[in-house]
Amino acid sequence: MPIIAIEEHWSMPDLTAALHALPHPDEKLVFGEMDDNQERLEDLEAGRIAAMNAQGIDVSILALTPPATQSLPPGEALALSRAANDVAAAAVARNPARLRSMSTLPMSSPKDVPAELERAASMGRVGTMVYGRSGDLFLDDPVYDDFFGVASELGQPVFIHPQLPSRAVRYASYRGFDPMTELALATFGWGWHLDAATAALRLILRGTFDRHPDLQIVLGHWERRCFSGSIGPTASPGPPACSAPCPTASD
Repeated sequence: MPIIAIEEHWSMPDLTAALHALPHPDEKLVFGEMDDNQERLEDLEAGRIAAMNAQGIDVSILALTPPATQSLPPGEALALSRAANDVAAAAVARNPARLRSMSTLPMSSPKDVPAELERAASMGRVGTMVYGRSGDLFLDDPVYDDFFGVASELGQPVFIHPQLPSRAVRYASYRGFDPMTELALATFGWGWHLDAATAALRLILRGTFDRHPDLQIVLGHWERRCFSGSIGPTASPGPPACSAPCPTASD
């Protein structure tokens, strides 16, 4: 059976620069800058294929590293989302037997999301990766309903990736340690996973799956474990998560 690695992150210099230029840059960016991580994230060529070979990975599904373009202003998010989708498409075209990719969408500009999803899908993207919040907008906000409708019609799975919890949540739940421990606890240690699981629960409560019964939502990392025993008889019909269109998923 082929080994397919899902959400294999990558980045590009223009995006990194734009994220650092924000008034309050995402603190998670520090993880991508440790050791040689940035160099590896930007490598979509021989170095990435060599790393796949060393790990026994047959196919990698590329996905822009968090927070992608989601925290950028609308115009910048649209321009860099389109650029990212073009770069990913070119990388896949150069190594079609080894690479696939998920699209990047300008979620801070909801009106532009459906069209960019359609464009990316036409270039062969196998799904899209989004996050639970964009500024003050939750993923279940009605402004995104057209996006979910297009994703359902096109058969594009929507992968909800964890993101750094809001400042209010971090202050309430993850303070009291040294800065790096606080960041780790709020991200990969625990906070990421609750944040993404909450986004999925909100989609259920909003009736998203009632309106779009063919919609596929994918949860990776720990989020799917957060649902264990938590979906009772009063929950809205529809699955909290659907299988990705691949035989094997990596956490």
